[in-house]
Amino acid sequence: MSDKKAVDFTTLVEQVTKSQVGKEALSIWGGRCAESDLVKFLEQWNNLAQMPYRIWEYASKIVFEKDTLPDKAVLLQRGRLFGADGDLEVRRDGEKFAWRFVGPAGTQPPDGDYQTDNYWDAHPDVVFFEEEASALLWGQRQMNNGRWKENRVGAAHLAYPADPGWQRVQVHYKTFSRAGRPQFVWYTSLSEWKEDDNA
Repeated sequence: MSDKKAVDFTTLVEQVTKSQVGKEALSIWGGRCAESDLVKFLEQWNNLAQMPYRIWEYASKIVFEKDTLPDKAVLLQRGRLFGADGDLEVRRDGEKFAWRFVGPAGTQPPDGDYQTDNYWDAHPDVVFFEEEASALLWGQRQMNNGRWKENRVGAAHLAYPADPGWQRVQVHYKTFSRAGRPQFVWYTSLSEWKEDDNA
């Protein structure tokens, strides 16, 4: 006799139905911003404090920090600000930055010359399947020197904006898929990873 349980299709249908989201639950914006206006554009987001985690990819380095803005926009290639109130990505495109925001319904981008486009204007009836997940980030804090170390990345100088006692870090995120393909990802938070999280 097998110990396998039968598939409960009613439960599966309920899970899929409950995880469907559309314009009533999600804001999706995009646009372009001049390099010279990038810092002002970032500072003007009303929910900036609720997107405290920042990844800045410069021409010569990548930094993962908390509550910072780019040192020099002229050297920035990409940036990502994320947290409970949204996920804002900026990507260099010549002398401008293309940007994309995913977050809670009702979120508005800053006013200004940012070539703003609302995803829902062009796709009002789209429905996404929302899934929450987490991923373990590379590196482990060495207690003797407080630095992060990961053998698989050799000489990389890892640093995460983690609480002082954390040894391993995981990122939590939401994936919004359509027809089985991820369309948007919203990084929501960081937390300490512990051995029993791998169950």
